[in-house]
Amino acid sequence: MSQIREAIVEAMEDYRGVYRVRKAPTSDTSDLLACYVMGDPHIGCYAHAEEAGENFDVKIAREDLLNATSRLVSVAPKTDHALIANLGDFFHADNRGNTTTRGTPVDVDTRWPQVLQAGCMLMVDLITLALSKHPRVSVVNCIGNHDDHTSVMLSAFLAAYFHAEPRVEVLPTTNKFHYLQHGKTLIACTHGDTIKLQSLSEIMASDQPEMWAQSQHRYWYTGHIHHTTRQELRGSVVESFRTLAAKDAWHMNSGYRSGRDMYCIVHDKEFGEVERHRCDIRRARANG
Repeated sequence: MSQIREAIVEAMEDYRGVYRVRKAPTSDTSDLLACYVMGDPHIGCYAHAEEAGENFDVKIAREDLLNATSRLVSVAPKTDHALIANLGDFFHADNRGNTTTRGTPVDVDTRWPQVLQAGCMLMVDLITLALSKHPRVSVVNCIGNHDDHTSVMLSAFLAAYFHAEPRVEVLPTTNKFHYLQHGKTLIACTHGDTIKLQSLSEIMASDQPEMWAQSQHRYWYTGHIHHTTRQELRGSVVESFRTLAAKDAWHMNSGYRSGRDMYCIVHDKEFGEVERHRCDIRRARANG
C-alpha cells in the first residue's frame, strides 16, 4: 500500500486545490435519474495495430470516453440527479509491475504513475461534464479484477477532490456491491467477477431488505465479460455492458470480438427504466 500512496502523491501534486465549486444548472424534473454506465474502461491498456487490430493507449481511451460521455450528456434529459457508474477495471493494471491485482502481466501504455494521473483527471472531467447538465451527481467506482487497489484509490481521490462540492457524492468503494435507490427503482452495480450473475437477486434482497421492500423495479449493472447480456431473474433484471476500450493482443488472439459502446439509461421514480441512449465507438469518434 505504501507504493500506492507514493504514486498518488506523485501523480496528483500538480492538481492540488484546483477545483472550484460550480453553479448548478436548472433541471426539468426530480422524477428522473440519468445513469451514465461505463463498462470496463481499462485506462492504461496498450494495443499495437499489427497485433491487436488497432492502436490504443491512454490518450485514445481518454478521447473515446470524453466524446461518448459528452454526446450522452447532450441527449440526456435535464434530470435533477445523475449517476456515473464505473463498473470496474477502470485501470488496466494495479501496480508498478504492470500486472492485474492477481499478478497477471498486461500491456500498459507509459508509466504507472502517469496512468494514475491520467485516469483520475479523466474521471474528474467526466464528473464535470455531468455537473454541466445535472444539479446532483453520484459516482460509483466498482472494484474490478484488474484494479482491486486502484479502484479504492480512485474513489478516495475523487472524494477529496470534490470535498467542497455539495453537488457531488462519491460512494465509498469498500466492497464489491453498490446500491442506489430512486423512488421505487433500485439500481445495483458490481463488476461481476466474483459471483454468478444468477445469484444477484438474492444478494440484493439480503444486502438491502428495506430497499428491496420499497422498490418495484430492480436492476443490476455489471461489467467484466465485455459483451452484452440481459436476463430477468426473480425480482431483478441483470445486465452486462460492453467496453469502449480496444482489445489488447491477448484478447485479440483469444478470439474476443464484441462490439464497443456506452449507455445513458434514464429511470423514473415510479416506472423504472423509461429510456436509454447509446453511443458506440464509431459515433464517439465521429464527435471528436
